[in-house]
Amino acid sequence: MKYDDASWHFEGDFPEDSPAEYGATHIGLFLKWCLLRGWAGEELLEGFADEIEAVKAGTMTGTDFLLRCCDGKLTEIDLNDEGNAFAQAYYADQDLYLVDYQDQFGDLVYVAPESAHDFKAFSEMLDKRLASGIAPGLPGTAPD
Repeated sequence: MKYDDASWHFEGDFPEDSPAEYGATHIGLFLKWCLLRGWAGEELLEGFADEIEAVKAGTMTGTDFLLRCCDGKLTEIDLNDEGNAFAQAYYADQDLYLVDYQDQFGDLVYVAPESAHDFKAFSEMLDKRLASGIAPGLPGTAPD
């Protein structure tokens, strides 16, 4: 399953003066949060361990990782079972991620790099959604 693809954004209704990477920023932020939680899929762990560590260390952005290591696409093979359970419930089935992202960072959509986002606030947004129990059974979620 493909959760998101940067080309869906920069090939659509996208500001002409923004670089294409800005269409990947919201995906890269989500992927970075997942990597920091330890939710990388086996293929990423096997093929991009150094790059994952660079994201965790803050020397590579999630957006750069997404574009370089995932061809700009966030798919089920990029995440482990826990990551997929959350991404499926939050990102794919209910599309709440994009709603939450727009509510929190709407003024940055397609016009700002990852560095312009407050990652602490971003993480708190996702942590709150995870704790809501949107994907029951995951660590850090509300009880069933």
